[in-house]
Amino acid sequence: MENQEVNSERFPFGVPFSWYQVAYSDDLAPGELRNLRAFGRELVLFRGEDGVAGLLDAHCPHMGAHLGFGGEVVGSAVECPFHGWRWRADGVCAHIPYAKRIPAEARATSYPVCERFGMIFGWYHPRGEAPLFELPEIPEWGSPGWCSRWQQRAVELATHPQEIAENGPDWRHLEKVHAMQMSEQDFVFEPDGYGYRWYLGGQVSAGESTLQGNNYGVGLSTFRQGGVHDAIVLTTVTPIEVDRLIFQLSMLSRAPEDELAAQFDYHWAFAEPDFRIWEHKIHRTRPLLCEEDGPIARFRGWAAQFY
Repeated sequence: MENQEVNSERFPFGVPFSWYQVAYSDDLAPGELRNLRAFGRELVLFRGEDGVAGLLDAHCPHMGAHLGFGGEVVGSAVECPFHGWRWRADGVCAHIPYAKRIPAEARATSYPVCERFGMIFGWYHPRGEAPLFELPEIPEWGSPGWCSRWQQRAVELATHPQEIAENGPDWRHLEKVHAMQMSEQDFVFEPDGYGYRWYLGGQVSAGESTLQGNNYGVGLSTFRQGGVHDAIVLTTVTPIEVDRLIFQLSMLSRAPEDELAAQFDYHWAFAEPDFRIWEHKIHRTRPLLCEEDGPIARFRGWAAQFY
């Protein structure tokens, strides 16, 4: 895979390798093909008639036609609208309608796909390396007593995935930005390979609350909250360019059906004040930190491995 990353003026690095959400499972039917801009590239996302999802570079390796404009899913492959070459989810050419043999080098650029807990994730690595870590299981998904579909919302933001991932360890912003009145300042940050965990006990205006989160790479974070109604909130990002992404919030809850919308709106409203800051801040390679800023430096050390 060619490295097509371009650094921006605001962020001195490219798109980090990670798993990134590219769709919700329910939104991609068997036989469906859709265009997608991600990782600074034109891609096509499809689901074969066998139910397996695939993610390919959009332009056919044969003569450069765009697979997403006039192409179609045939069996478990995408058929090019120009000459009818068919490409499987793994990038292998499965069929050339007029050829006696398929050239051994006939292969499209493909991206590993993982479909879990109702979401489709694509793996991106600037050098085309295979996935270096697995996505978690979400035990709440499909469990009795929890809502059966993700409450969800998305917004496009001019920022970088690392800025989103840094928000958890930067717990000092919670009081200023999110009006959280902390009764105890007992924040724990634990890097663990390509992930990290954090835990915070405190009090928000709605009452006592226990907060805990996990990050898996820089593309997925899970946030569990115990309180009146248990909830798990997933934050996922899809990098469009190095400095532009789709921010998605998804929630499962034990709340009654008629209270789900209000509970989700609360979580979305909690996140919204960050949007303006993310869209206009720059990345300080050497931030001016004080002793009480918490584990920002440790987070930066952890994040450096994704480039």
